[in-house]
Amino acid sequence: MLVRWGRTSTITAGIVLAAVAAPKNVKAGIVIEQKVTIGNGTSVAREGGQKLMLQGDKEVLLLNDQQSVVIDADAAKVTTIDRGHKLFRELPFRKVMGTSLDPNRFLYLPFKSTGKFERILGVKCEDYKGVKVRGPLMTSVTACFSTEAQGSKTFAHLMKLVVERLGRKAQGVWLPDGLPLMVEATRATNPSFTFPDVPPKDLLQFKQRIAKIPPQVTRQVVTKLTSEKLTPEAFRVPAGYKRVGPLPD
Repeated sequence: MLVRWGRTSTITAGIVLAAVAAPKNVKAGIVIEQKVTIGNGTSVAREGGQKLMLQGDKEVLLLNDQQSVVIDADAAKVTTIDRGHKLFRELPFRKVMGTSLDPNRFLYLPFKSTGKFERILGVKCEDYKGVKVRGPLMTSVTACFSTEAQGSKTFAHLMKLVVERLGRKAQGVWLPDGLPLMVEATRATNPSFTFPDVPPKDLLQFKQRIAKIPPQVTRQVVTKLTSEKLTPEAFRVPAGYKRVGPLPD
């Protein structure tokens, strides 16, 4: 498997492992605050925020004051923590990544540059687009990556390791360097989808039905970046918490 990074470089999985074994410039942690909106492209149905904490090989998604998701890319492990009930659960890495528990679930795509640039939080970023087709559905993503933003090297380091740990599940992924300051994902029907050996009349009726399904547009915009040294406790299950569920496969 080949995984490509940056604009023109193509590196093998072995080179990725060598790079992450002795990371440079990734010691400082980064706290990312995002505004998240979900709608149909013309109106917003839900609006909220989320916070991410990254340092080295680990990332934490703070769902709320009581619940968080810890991603340990080096160990290929995902842990959910419920502070309200003092419980934790370990989940299979490859089954969780790409789901709603993964804050970077929209990024596992073959991105291509649009040649356009924006400024978010006063920082320059470049727009990239990627598309993933799965049967009658497709996801189109536009993301603005910055190599100048605080934490861009920390984020790139983490994502390289995540993709490496995903193995074949991330085959074909091409991620630009840097930190995405904006990600907009549109989930919609695939107009080119067809069933083999289906009468044209039935196929037309199917396409007419799915064409009426409105798209779902999720937009994540970074509203604040803070560089700080995070303590190991930020990524650990607190002492005395009870494990629930079986160990991951």
